[in-house]
Amino acid sequence: MRTLRTLSRREQQINVQFRDTSLINIREWGWCRLTLMRNREGMRCASGFSMMEIMLVLVIISILTTISMPALRGFAASRRLRTAAQKVVDTFTFARDMAITERHTHLVVFDLTGNRYWLASSETFNMQNPLASAGRRANTPNTNNQQVPASRTGGVMGVTQSLTEGISIPSMITTFGGTTQEVTTGAGFVYFTPTSTSQDTVIYLQNLREQVVAITVEGVTGRASIQDMSAEQLQAAGIRN
Repeated sequence: MRTLRTLSRREQQINVQFRDTSLINIREWGWCRLTLMRNREGMRCASGFSMMEIMLVLVIISILTTISMPALRGFAASRRLRTAAQKVVDTFTFARDMAITERHTHLVVFDLTGNRYWLASSETFNMQNPLASAGRRANTPNTNNQQVPASRTGGVMGVTQSLTEGISIPSMITTFGGTTQEVTTGAGFVYFTPTSTSQDTVIYLQNLREQVVAITVEGVTGRASIQDMSAEQLQAAGIRN
């Protein structure tokens, strides 16, 4: 019995020592793990970019900018050309609507030399001198000072609109009285009747990058549209690209 009791106490002592040692080992392992994590975080926070890495990033950005700039400039120029063409189309639409509403012919006159255009009417337009309609307003008081009826075109009639800088009209082709005529300098015009008809017309707009769009007016409907020109179409039209 003494031998058994002694062995039992010894086993108890061994168990207690093993348990204490295990706890110490666990605590030491946890503390080492926590210290390692803190060291890693500190190293991560303290780390940064070297001068070589910064210079490399700047060089890459410079190369990408150099490559993309021509494309961006081409897109901006094309966008300005398209915007200028849309303004001309809007003027055509307004002239057509006013011709129908006010029951007399309205015109859009172009000064190809001065790169400008304006709205005119049968009251202000002179076929022999189309440029004289610039600045002239319709429905002016007569010698008897009679009251002039209000008109939506009163504030815009004869007011010239200049094309965006760098955009010109290299050519304008119209069909008038069964005769097709190309205008490259001087004055040209497009008329709109009270029945919404017009004259078949093609107006070319060109920018400094030699990009060209065509504004087409259908004589039957008087409606205008914009079309991008291909190289073959430009060559057929005799416009340098």
